[in-house]
Amino acid sequence: MTTWSQRTEFWVVVTVAFGYFIASGVWTLMGALPTDKVAINDAGMIGLILMELVLFALLAPLLWARGWRPAMLGLEFSWQDLRMGFMLFQLCFIGSALLVSGAALLAEGTGPWWERMEGAQLSVLAILAVSIVNPIFEEVFVCGYVIRALERTRGTSFAVNASVALRASYHLYQGALGVLGIIVIGLILGWWFARKGRLWPVILAHGLLDLVALLVLGMS
Repeated sequence: MTTWSQRTEFWVVVTVAFGYFIASGVWTLMGALPTDKVAINDAGMIGLILMELVLFALLAPLLWARGWRPAMLGLEFSWQDLRMGFMLFQLCFIGSALLVSGAALLAEGTGPWWERMEGAQLSVLAILAVSIVNPIFEEVFVCGYVIRALERTRGTSFAVNASVALRASYHLYQGALGVLGIIVIGLILGWWFARKGRLWPVILAHGLLDLVALLVLGMS
């Protein structure tokens, strides 16, 4: 394992962490009509959590064996991270909402991105669990790992843009407007992490975004 090249390590980690989600998003996009809905329910949320926990359990020992430590991924906690996480959440929410709403108007009333998502009566437990597990899983790999791994050899700009592209690829099921919002969020979180090197504010901002979105869907 330790004889792997950095490139091999990178593609193994990215494929294991996001391969299924990317394939699923592409499949949904190719087979869906613009008016199709994507159902969100408790069963799907529980399945997502279990899959992410399993994938994390597979990848964490691999990264440890390859010399990665929590501090290298920005996982050192400070109480200041709470304040910054909330500020990042506000910036992501306002920025993505304004851009997506403007794009929706220009697209002749396509509507906000969440109109593609069809909510069910989501339980509070499922909403809270997803809002905790999903941000940790995603940001550890798509932000912390991808940016730190790529900026070693390709530079910060390439690393952040690659992180954004990866993030968008496994959110294709949300449709064009949804992906547009994801790109805005990815750019904000990616550039902030690249400059500050702290991942917990990014995780907290992502968790709050998930919480708001799932509460809206759960009440629809």
